Amino acid sequence: MTRRLPRMEWIPPLFVGASAAIAAEVALSLLLYDGPGLVRSLTTILGVEGFAFAAGLWSAPGPGRDLIDRVRRRWSLGLIAFLVAAAYGSAWTFVSPLGEGRLGQALGLVVMGAVPLYAMGSVLGGMSSAAVTDEGGRLSGPGAAAAAGAALGFVLTGLLLPRVPMPGTMLVGCLLLLSVGGLIYGSVLGSRTEIFVEARRRSANGEVRVQERHLESEDVSHLELFEGEFLRRSLDTGPGEPKTPWDVTAIRTLMPPSESPWRLLYVGGGASSAPRNLIREHPAAEVDVAERTAAVVELGREYFDTELSVDSSERRAVAVGNLDDLIASVRTTYDAIVIDLAALASIGGIRGLSRATVWRIVDALNPGGVLLLGPDPIEFTSTEFEQLNRVPIDVDGAALTLFCRDPLHDAVVGRFKGTMSP
Repeated sequence: MTRRLPRMEWIPPLFVGASAAIAAEVALSLLLYDGPGLVRSLTTILGVEGFAFAAGLWSAPGPGRDLIDRVRRRWSLGLIAFLVAAAYGSAWTFVSPLGEGRLGQALGLVVMGAVPLYAMGSVLGGMSSAAVTDEGGRLSGPGAAAAAGAALGFVLTGLLLPRVPMPGTMLVGCLLLLSVGGLIYGSVLGSRTEIFVEARRRSANGEVRVQERHLESEDVSHLELFEGEFLRRSLDTGPGEPKTPWDVTAIRTLMPPSESPWRLLYVGGGASSAPRNLIREHPAAEVDVAERTAAVVELGREYFDTELSVDSSERRAVAVGNLDDLIASVRTTYDAIVIDLAALASIGGIRGLSRATVWRIVDALNPGGVLLLGPDPIEFTSTEFEQLNRVPIDVDGAALTLFCRDPLHDAVVGRFKGTMSP
């Protein structure tokens, strides 16, 4: 993934703060010391500029799906505001009515002071929203850098303003600062991961939520289902073909010919599309799903196209509740049993199940059946699986573990070779 430029996010707000300070001081110097006019009071000038800056902060883009585009538009507004202010400040030197007339003084306060400060306040507010919503808080807030930039802007104005032939040229320098800052901040935003929460559900096992994770620089998007702090399911939603989930690949690999009956138990499969694919692709297959949380089934159906609901049909049944109780109620055997370890993460993994439950899973496996655990590697310190033969398999980056009563036939292992990561 593209890495964000290290320790560069402080430069754009520094330039923004400096530009705001320069605009404020240039407008102040021209309006106060360039002849009589309507606006004479220091309090009036600073008050107008302060309110304009506050209005910019108040109207700044807030968090949302199009935050980056809105921040870029506000940055463009800032460039236009300083371009107009620079032109007006340059004309101030040559057109005497601008500095002497009341209308010119008032227009100068708006064009050279209020509008640039409004634009800079809006930009800084948008940068704050980007920092607050950045994943993991990697982007620092712009406040400190902007304040330091404002102090630097006052110092630069005090040093250079008495020496430049036209005060308006200082605003041209602001255009240069903002252009460079915009280029830097564009790269910062491009490498920023955005997270949008699509849905939330409360459950007895904690909050279940669906969120979209987007990285603009690589045009990568992922839809993720979390149960509490644990990731249950992820789906590529960016351009191109989405990656096939590990369990779909594994079940397709194990699936017998269409004329052979096949029963599957999926423990923790409430957010998986594998049951749907199995029913569609194998006319004689039946699948039972045991899930801890009804909200996982609901959000899986709404956002991951699982087509699952808490009910029973002719070839598919979904039950929700304590996994120990659900598995204890099993009264049949299965040709394949899949255990999603991500679904058990919140209860401590496979060790979160009682020993009686693990023994029941082993007993429910047909003599020629396969027990599959994934998508993470697993290590056992107990004896529940010692009677089974164990084969680790790496399928498209998922570390699966296959168990069966008899040594896996070479043909079974061979079917996985086409799906295994190099």
